[in-house]
Amino acid sequence: MRLQPVDKQRYRQRLNRITVLSILALLVISLASSTLLISLFATGSGSNFWLNLSGVVIGCLVVGFSLKRLRSRPYFAEVAYIWDLKHELNLIQRKLRAIQAAAEQNDATALLILAFSYAGSRLIWQLDDNTLMMSELNLADNKLQEQISGLGLKLDLDTYRRELLARF
Repeated sequence: MRLQPVDKQRYRQRLNRITVLSILALLVISLASSTLLISLFATGSGSNFWLNLSGVVIGCLVVGFSLKRLRSRPYFAEVAYIWDLKHELNLIQRKLRAIQAAAEQNDATALLILAFSYAGSRLIWQLDDNTLMMSELNLADNKLQEQISGLGLKLDLDTYRRELLARF
């Protein structure tokens, strides 16, 4: 996965639209399917909890399937890219202790993964206006860059691949 610039304004606008439309679709589909299920299967007495829950599940499935199908459209490009980047960073986070331990031993692959993680986190945090942790990220990244330059390494973040995580 390569890091690429994202237009913050367009990303936020499209993410907000996708979120609002997904919520509205979930609401409409859940209510409609619950109503239909109640009209078809309700016995007249007792709770319709399971029929209502089934309507919500149907709504979630329809909206989830629709988002999965639509994510390849150009309108979803920035949002889908950030979803994928967040997934990639989550995979790195799961193995972070082992990666950090290897980085302390000057393992070039671990250093590359950490550098990618820091750069990806910075991109996402800037898009989401998450400035609370940015100073800590900058400190950790500066320390990592000093370690990399002290070792005389030149790491290209474009060479990062998910398969590199298998070592850890």
